[in-house]
Amino acid sequence: MFNFNHTAISVKDLQNSIEFYKKFEFKIKKQYNSSDVDIIHLENGDWVLEMFYYKDASPLPEHAKNLGTDLKTIGTKHFGLGVENIDDAKTFIENQKLFDGEIKITQGRLGKPYFFITDPNGILIEIIER
Repeated sequence: MFNFNHTAISVKDLQNSIEFYKKFEFKIKKQYNSSDVDIIHLENGDWVLEMFYYKDASPLPEHAKNLGTDLKTIGTKHFGLGVENIDDAKTFIENQKLFDGEIKITQGRLGKPYFFITDPNGILIEIIER
């Protein structure tokens, strides 16, 4: 009856965010612009990433920029992008210069290797092997 529909994020630089997510095979599908907010729908398969750009946005809280502190706070924590090969994904992200920190692959408690990066807005993204 139910299936996953979309994830919504707010961004500080709309064009930079669109270009970042295009590298992960997202494509622009819908766009809405008004005097106070721009909304973009990016799609990757059946998944929609909805981006909000408010001209008077508040910054991302410091605790939300770090996985160790953010996981302990109630609310949405991150979203995950599945990949066939975690090593290939790491190489792609490094070669494309999509993340400037150290990428450390971790063996997950549920058996899947993964690593985290942040997007240009500081939003956590988990890259996890299918």
